[in-house]
Amino acid sequence: MKPKSVGDITIARMVDKESTEHRYQNWFPDVPQEVFDSHRDWMDPYFFDYDAGTIIFSYHGFVLKSERHTVVVDTCIGNDKEREARPLYHLRNDTRYMDELAAAGVHPEEVDYVMCTHLHGDHIGWNTKFENGVWKPTFPNAKYLFSRKEIEYWSSIPEDGNHRQAYRDSVSPIVEAGQSLTVETDHGIDDSLWLEPSEGHTIGHYSVRAKSNDAEAVLCGDVMHHPIQCVMPDLCTVFCMDQEETRKTRKEFFERHADTDVMVFPGHFAAPTAGYVVGHPDGYRWKPDF
Repeated sequence: MKPKSVGDITIARMVDKESTEHRYQNWFPDVPQEVFDSHRDWMDPYFFDYDAGTIIFSYHGFVLKSERHTVVVDTCIGNDKEREARPLYHLRNDTRYMDELAAAGVHPEEVDYVMCTHLHGDHIGWNTKFENGVWKPTFPNAKYLFSRKEIEYWSSIPEDGNHRQAYRDSVSPIVEAGQSLTVETDHGIDDSLWLEPSEGHTIGHYSVRAKSNDAEAVLCGDVMHHPIQCVMPDLCTVFCMDQEETRKTRKEFFERHADTDVMVFPGHFAAPTAGYVVGHPDGYRWKPDF
């Protein structure tokens, strides 16, 4: 994805991993391939690998730069994390995410805020780095904004070999370092940048809205995972905690943003990633911004 300008704010993407390894049945078990086939005219080659029968998926975050702030949104999988329940995430050694942050002209020390839309392991991994046997904040001068509901929920779950471990190595060290801010999901930084509640996928999920010179963007995390959900707004992945709430949130999101100039940055859409929700006689469609 080429960096995008939203007024005076620049938004660049940092990819941690791109994947064609996900069988669509593992994410959307109730959807036959015929559904994907019927939308090949706009999904191929960006969003579905029709030879392999897999969805094309991206694990990425974003960096927003303005005159006031440098902000990272979502820190993906990270390195050296023990994730035995998720082999794709387990003990990785790949610097692409940080390399792409550097390519965007940002050093970790320059980041003012880190915003995690939710606390799943693929959105918090680069919060920390492993140095001399200790997990340390990757962004030493940043405040990390965690949803209060997310903190309360994930800090209290039992050991499960995945989520609890992710909390322990990617959230707890931030809290212990005094760099965390526990906020409500409507928290505002200033008149150009604020959070908005978008719960359902997780209990305290938030989106990030940016506005400058009458231009507007929303970084919506996992409100939607794949463009097929624009066609089928009721469709949830197996990873959504509260599917009814997720459907409600997604439908409201589409109703609010369809056929507007608000640029949307989903958390997992493959390149070109950014785009627009547009109306269609049978629902909605995704219009990539090339």
